[in-house]
Amino acid sequence: MTVSAADRRWLGLAVLCFSILLVSLDGTILNVALPTLIDDLHPSATALPWIADGYTLTNGVLLLFGGVLADRYGRRLVFLAGVAVFGAGSLVCALVHNTGNVIAARAVMGAGAALLMPATLALIATTFQGRDRARAIGIWAGVSGIGTAAGPLLGGWMLQNFWWGSVFLINVPVAALAFAGGALLLNESRAPQRRALDVPGVVLSAAGLAAVTYGLITGPDDGWLSATVLGSLLGGVILVAVFVWWELRQAQPLVQLELFRNRTFSSAVAAVTAVFFALFGASYLLSQFIQFVQGVNSFGVGLRFVPMAAGTLISANLSARITARVGLRSTMVAGIGMLTVSMLLLAVIGPTGNWILLASFSLLGLGIGLVIAPASTAIMGTLSPAKTGAGAGLRSMVQLVGGSFGVAVIGSLATARYRSQMGHALSTTLHGLPVSARGPVTDQIGEAFAAATRLPEPLSRATKAAASQAFVSGVHLAGIVAAAVMVGALVIAAVAIPNRLETHYKEASSTTESEPEETLQP
Repeated sequence: MTVSAADRRWLGLAVLCFSILLVSLDGTILNVALPTLIDDLHPSATALPWIADGYTLTNGVLLLFGGVLADRYGRRLVFLAGVAVFGAGSLVCALVHNTGNVIAARAVMGAGAALLMPATLALIATTFQGRDRARAIGIWAGVSGIGTAAGPLLGGWMLQNFWWGSVFLINVPVAALAFAGGALLLNESRAPQRRALDVPGVVLSAAGLAAVTYGLITGPDDGWLSATVLGSLLGGVILVAVFVWWELRQAQPLVQLELFRNRTFSSAVAAVTAVFFALFGASYLLSQFIQFVQGVNSFGVGLRFVPMAAGTLISANLSARITARVGLRSTMVAGIGMLTVSMLLLAVIGPTGNWILLASFSLLGLGIGLVIAPASTAIMGTLSPAKTGAGAGLRSMVQLVGGSFGVAVIGSLATARYRSQMGHALSTTLHGLPVSARGPVTDQIGEAFAAATRLPEPLSRATKAAASQAFVSGVHLAGIVAAAVMVGALVIAAVAIPNRLETHYKEASSTTESEPEETLQP
């Protein structure tokens, strides 16, 4: 039985979506596995965050470089390499038995994800054109959203039936299938000319991103005014500024910074950054809200994320049709409006606000699909065929940076509000709390609930109630801040995004290179 070229393209898309599902699942599945990891591996307080953050750091540092490698050496080749590295890191992570090796294996997984993520979007952009491209990116974005939301659900189920390593071991057969499918179904493509690699640009971008990402990761725990955090953030900003200065003076730069002069490109990038700022920040808080305030187990946490996954899948897959009918700007403004309302609902949610939570998650999912898929289509449409990998890497990088900022800023604000409220509670309703318990209960809600289990019943109940009330107050503040960010993104989209993709493509063709693409059969 022969497969037509059209069928081959869509089967190849299935492979790419399968792979991005793998990566997006892994980004959130670990959240529900951490308590079990703590019980089995007994990591130190400083080592525990790096089980997750080691992945984030290597991923953020290498995303742009991964996209550049894809353009230079071949998008399919780099995609397959990324899948192989991610699968190997997952296997090691599932089998090791100490914290240091888990952190190292997670870092390897982050490097693999940094190779395959830009390559997936670049392969879609070079395989599909016009409305088919918009439809394919919509499917890709919808699947990615499903993975992000379904991670806690799958992780909770697996932890109830298997050991903690199973959440990583499941990646191995999936990676093997994705590798085989990619080798059979994907066509190779690369830039028509293998230009000299901008080594100083690679070093400056990697060092700058590493410093900024490290500062964002450690800021909430070490304190934003600590020497380490301030030094990392300031050093990262300086290195990024030097990178920009260097790139503007290169005949063959690592990244075409002139693209930011294109209002479609820059406003679409800003929209992606804002969306993931709100998504990651809200998800970070809501997971804890559901688990501690509402008293739901890890599987139940995952179930409550299902409306977000469903909303993303539906709206992302409909986004191409909606955009064709009402325009790019109208579609994205509607999506950002939904996200704004979703964040405002968090500003009024109560401890038992299940209906508000359902509405917020549903609007969050619908809004993500109506923004991310059209924005990604717009971003890729501004790129010359020779730079689709680098552009996809840049788009993935701002997604990660936006998410890191969301967790750092929203998480820090919510934590500050929580500690302030608990400090007040210690002088009123919890004045009888033992001195040994005062530190843990004011640190974070998880510690407060753990300490409450060791207290007499009336005091235990009062401690949990005070911690829940304080955490809800932090969620309210976070919702207001996230909504303000989304309002800013809405204004930018309404002013800068063109309403018709046809206009957008004409504009892009006059501002980017128009080199022919080199496409090879497998």
